[in-house]
Amino acid sequence: MEATAVSLTRTVLDGVLGSAGTAMADEAALLLGVRGEVGFIRSELQMMQSFLRVQSSATRWGAGGGGCRDTVRTCVKQVRDLACDLEDCLLDFTLHASRSRWLRWGPGLAARHRVAGRIQGLKATVVELNQRNERYNVFAAASHHGATPGEEHHGQADDDYPRAQLAPGSERQDIERAGEMDELVKLVNKMGDAWVVSVWGMGGMGKSSLVRMLYNDMALIDGFDGRAWVTVPHPLESTDEVERRLRKQLGVAPDRTVRAWLEENRCLVVVDDVSSHEEWELISRCLPANGPTGSRVVVTTRRDDVARQCAGDVRENVYELKPLEDEEARKLFCQKVYKDAGYKLMDDMMEQANRILERCRGLPLAIATIGGLLANRPKTSREWMDLRKHLGSELESDRDIKRVITSSYDGLPYHLKCCFLYLSIFPENHEIRLTRLLRRWIAEGYITKPRDMSVEELGRRYYNELISRSMIQPSEKARASMAVERCRVHGVVLQIILSQSIEENQLFIMDKHCNEAPQGNIRHLVVTRWKKNEKMASLNLSQVRSLTIFGRCPVSLISSKLHFLRVLDLEDTLELENDDLKHIGELHHLRYLGLRKTNISRLPSSLENLRFLETLDVQDTKVTQLPVGITKLEKLCHLVGGVNFAKDLAGKTRKNKEASKCNGDPFEMLADLVTGCYGYKQVEPSCSCCTCEFSVTAPERIEKLRNLQVLGVVHIARGSKVAKNLGELTSLRRLGVDVDATEEVGKDLCSSISRLVHLERLEVRSRSLEFLKEARKAEEMPPKHLLSLRLCGRLGNLPGWMDRLKDLAKVKLIQTQLKQVDVEVMGKLRNLTLLALWEESFAEKTLCFGEGTFPKLKLLYIEGMENIESIQIKDGALAVLEKLEVKKCVNLDDSKDGLSLVLVLQNLNELVLTSCGDKPKLEKELQKQISGFKKRPKFITGKSIVSRS
Repeated sequence: MEATAVSLTRTVLDGVLGSAGTAMADEAALLLGVRGEVGFIRSELQMMQSFLRVQSSATRWGAGGGGCRDTVRTCVKQVRDLACDLEDCLLDFTLHASRSRWLRWGPGLAARHRVAGRIQGLKATVVELNQRNERYNVFAAASHHGATPGEEHHGQADDDYPRAQLAPGSERQDIERAGEMDELVKLVNKMGDAWVVSVWGMGGMGKSSLVRMLYNDMALIDGFDGRAWVTVPHPLESTDEVERRLRKQLGVAPDRTVRAWLEENRCLVVVDDVSSHEEWELISRCLPANGPTGSRVVVTTRRDDVARQCAGDVRENVYELKPLEDEEARKLFCQKVYKDAGYKLMDDMMEQANRILERCRGLPLAIATIGGLLANRPKTSREWMDLRKHLGSELESDRDIKRVITSSYDGLPYHLKCCFLYLSIFPENHEIRLTRLLRRWIAEGYITKPRDMSVEELGRRYYNELISRSMIQPSEKARASMAVERCRVHGVVLQIILSQSIEENQLFIMDKHCNEAPQGNIRHLVVTRWKKNEKMASLNLSQVRSLTIFGRCPVSLISSKLHFLRVLDLEDTLELENDDLKHIGELHHLRYLGLRKTNISRLPSSLENLRFLETLDVQDTKVTQLPVGITKLEKLCHLVGGVNFAKDLAGKTRKNKEASKCNGDPFEMLADLVTGCYGYKQVEPSCSCCTCEFSVTAPERIEKLRNLQVLGVVHIARGSKVAKNLGELTSLRRLGVDVDATEEVGKDLCSSISRLVHLERLEVRSRSLEFLKEARKAEEMPPKHLLSLRLCGRLGNLPGWMDRLKDLAKVKLIQTQLKQVDVEVMGKLRNLTLLALWEESFAEKTLCFGEGTFPKLKLLYIEGMENIESIQIKDGALAVLEKLEVKKCVNLDDSKDGLSLVLVLQNLNELVLTSCGDKPKLEKELQKQISGFKKRPKFITGKSIVSRS
């Protein structure tokens, strides 16, 4: 895994070269008298970058002798540490250079000399490193020992017979997998023009093992004239190697091509471990364009996108091999430990086995590896418990499983390696929110700004590629048809990369089991399972780039000692107090500050000193006011606050409304009455529907934050100019507002929204949303390419512009009091995939989904509608619906009319009916309807979960 050090160093160098190459830095270097030193360092780093690019390619395929790799790895680690020191220095240099008084006036004289001296010292260190490398011939050795493309594989024996043992993840796992085998045989036997079947899944899932069973199935191979198995050599530079192996195994005559042979004969060909689109382009050149004689090709790969390419984008011919179900996992475990898949474990042993299997998360190779370890150990619950506690080191020492994981890692392009390793910061089984991860990547400098797209778009592309390559897993809540907003790293993979990150001194995890300071520098510090007042070991925090807390934050940890800190992530931190942030203004290099779901209620005024801050996340905290100087943070891209738009928001607004009535506020009760009849034009409420305690007050002069891409939820008070000035934030992609809507404020807000041409998600909260219907002119309507719309407040009918939003994919509504005609309008939105009707969002007793409506809707949530008595689904409606959730609809009829014609929803995967009171007749009717489904959906009621049959 020497590629780890290479990729990390390359990422650091990208940032260094960017910092050293600005005009501002050049001017500062001239004034400090170190222009020559900075220029030398920049040129030297460019050479390092080229060297590391070569090494990144070489280590991808394990080129070079073992001694050479060790030498290069040591060199690369030294370069990485030096590059980090250089970047730290240049960041300080850039920070001070931005202050003209610091360069020219007396108060900063000592600091100027310190920075200049450090730059000169680092130049000397670069020279010393080069001299050391020349003494040990590091660069020459790397060049001499690097393997030429395909060299290592030319020394392998010919594939006279399928060498499955050479394939990653192909170790025998002693598992039948009869169901998967049957499905794969059906795919191979299926007739048609498409003749390639792709099997994909993460490393260790057993792809090669399953396909080997198919390859050796006598009933299947009797129908073929010949067969061949080719394990793809890496790197694959031409078609010649694949054609040579196919020719030998199939017995192709010298005067014939493999392509012609396969066109004339019925053959079964397995191509194992295709790792890229480019490899398949080469391989496909020696295969027919189709299979007129019935030849079949079975491909295995770890990448979903490659699997689809191989299968000609015929989705039915792409087979995803998924983790083992609990019962299958237990059988494999017992087979490996006891040589008996049906072995009955005692209760105490079963408990430990279940905990071990939980960490394996259905990965066959991990289960087989751990089972093999336990087979030769005392079979006691204590022994198994000890192994579970030290599972990481056990897996690290196992060559087979480590090889599978590292081969997947080494196959990543260099720009993805550092992004992937960064995930080792998060604990096992932790669901990682996409926006949190992307903003941290950006703050760390892992994503460089492209020319033709935003940094966020490129980051999302990186994220999707890691999922496609099976390096990270979508959250279990995610659906295949929807964007994956949360992910996790498989526990076994995490154990491998965690040890690597720690070994490279990039990561130090401090918890109650480890309180010893590491010898090397710490770049990323994680504190977990800590008591707030517990004493910490003395750590050198001067080079820490990111600090992440899971649990409680040690007292006084957040201090000026974290001089180069870029990321401070305190999301979900327990017992966090305002005083813990008193030194926040001294962290001048901070780019990401995450305080989501903490008890923080006030931000220090020194926040205005963080001129590089890009993300400030105070969502679901008690913060309702932002510091006056917030508008000085001109690099701020993401300002996130208020209470998240979800079902708990509906509950909080209801409680707030009930509290107002209990307090007997006559104005509030009058506002309710009159607004319900006439809207905001007659009597204005004193606050919005959600009240400003669920949002943060929008700062005046917010238009100065020209780089904002995400803003919300901000409260716009009466008389404020914020609504009018929002239109100047033309980079906004997401906007959430909580409005005290006078006629003037409402008109200004609509006008501003219409000018936000890049807006993708809009959220508006107000006691009355009537002002949205007043927007009739094109210049007052939301951008037509809006993707997500969230509305909270009394509306009555949808605005007339709603049917213009042809790209709208998600709609969430609370207290909108819509009618059936509005549901029909939404039903015509051709790209709508999610609809949430929450808390009084629909006013009538019967909710009907008519024939042909909602053609692409995947998820439908109906909750808190006490008025609804019947939900009717007509034949032809909701054609592709996957999940239907009905909750807290207590007046729903306890009969087949309560929720009718569910049987027409043939794509349904999950049906939920909970908190609707006792509905035995309705539940029985629904059970009867879904029992006739070809693939029975999961049915969740208030009493039980009925799994798929």
